[in-house]
Amino acid sequence: MANVSMVDVLFALPILVPSLGALLVLLLDVFLEENWPRGIFTGVVLVGTLGAIKYVSDASGVETTLFSGVLYHDPFSVYFFLIITVTAALTLLMSEGRLRQEGIENPGEFYALYLMATAGAMIFVAAAELITLFLGLEIMSMALYCLCGSAVRLSRSSESALKYFFLGSFSSAFLLFGIALLYGLTGSTQLEVISENLVGSNSFVVAIAMGFLLFGFIFKIGAVPFHFWAPDVYQGAPTPVTAFMACTIKASALGAALRVLWMLFVENYEYYQIWSDAVWMIAILTMIIGNVVALRQRSLKRMLAYSSVGHAGYMLVAFLAPMEWGGGAALLYYIAGYGVMTIGAFGVVLAVTAAGAQERDGDDITTFNGLGNSSPVLAALMTLFLLSLAGLPPGMAGFVGKFYVFSAAVSGGYTGLVIVGVLCSAVSCYYYLRVVVAMYFIPAEAGAGDASVAPTVGLSMGSALGLCAGAVLLLGLFPSFVYDSAKLIVSGLY
Repeated sequence: MANVSMVDVLFALPILVPSLGALLVLLLDVFLEENWPRGIFTGVVLVGTLGAIKYVSDASGVETTLFSGVLYHDPFSVYFFLIITVTAALTLLMSEGRLRQEGIENPGEFYALYLMATAGAMIFVAAAELITLFLGLEIMSMALYCLCGSAVRLSRSSESALKYFFLGSFSSAFLLFGIALLYGLTGSTQLEVISENLVGSNSFVVAIAMGFLLFGFIFKIGAVPFHFWAPDVYQGAPTPVTAFMACTIKASALGAALRVLWMLFVENYEYYQIWSDAVWMIAILTMIIGNVVALRQRSLKRMLAYSSVGHAGYMLVAFLAPMEWGGGAALLYYIAGYGVMTIGAFGVVLAVTAAGAQERDGDDITTFNGLGNSSPVLAALMTLFLLSLAGLPPGMAGFVGKFYVFSAAVSGGYTGLVIVGVLCSAVSCYYYLRVVVAMYFIPAEAGAGDASVAPTVGLSMGSALGLCAGAVLLLGLFPSFVYDSAKLIVSGLY
């Protein structure tokens, strides 16, 4: 601690603000009355976090490490801080006032865990050495296990928390074993030192270490073959938690994986060839399985879970096109677009299924029958988000994101993989458009749900959905603003 300077503390404010906010929520929940505005306070903390990100972004051109080499302060970290905070804030905004409908009876604990998971996600993506990476993962994961089970009176919520806990523990163990092997090979846990000392190391042991690291990252990303937890956990967890996991946590895992894989294993062609072959296979299986299995889902949350798996496959394609091929910039753009359109889709699901939120089949596709008549604005927003996920106009953010990713892959020589990705995107149109058909062409009386009564959309939910829709349109109409910045951001990773 003697080496800690005020500069370290100031540059770490985006992590410190939500961490201290989580502690304050717990303390205030003890001393204040039952109905104090916990959600508003949490929102203020996230706004403060955005202010801290703005403060450190003014000095983001100064690339350095904080706390004696524990955390990175660079444009890459700042970008993901922004993605994590914005998606967390949008999810919070859409869920304000709806926690008890979802079965969450202890909102103080929920909001404290929510901020802890946000802080852990930031540590995970900004870690400059592997022990800190693991600690960030565990802080994030432990909070998520509790968030998944926060609807304590619902058996499916407890079931999702237990499944996520047991499987997540195994994935953490794999990651930790990979870290141990790299430490044994190089004598350091610092990413930059490992990158230098890996030259000339035993390639067989390096390949094993890469495999274990991939296991850990792939689980959090939700890609095949470690995707099987996602549908059950996404369906069983409260919908705000599901949206948070699908966007904020996935973005953090992708950012951390990109930094570690590209910093350690890109410059050496032999190592790049080993992990790129593995990622190629994972990406192709993830795209195919995620989209094909989604065809059979009637639950909207399970459908969006498998959709999330499919999109993880598209994003993994970008990992294979480092440096001048542009995969890093494509991935950063895709994460931004994917975040807002997925939060928007889950927001509409949260609004439409509110009446049956505590029933096991409360999110069946029939609950969307006739929504175009009872709530045309919600139906139009859902159509926009689903078309964007499918990569169809007017949801241009999804289309442009896939275009950037596939273009980078073609530049890197992965044309076959791109063909599979395009075909999987075509398959996804069926299950996305099936929801659109239910909203506009099937009367409410034909299904088990009752969409004849318009869902209640308050100010916070309406604001969140409006912001997500605006972001989808703006990212599609003006993609170069994010993409050109992303090219500069990823240039420091290799």
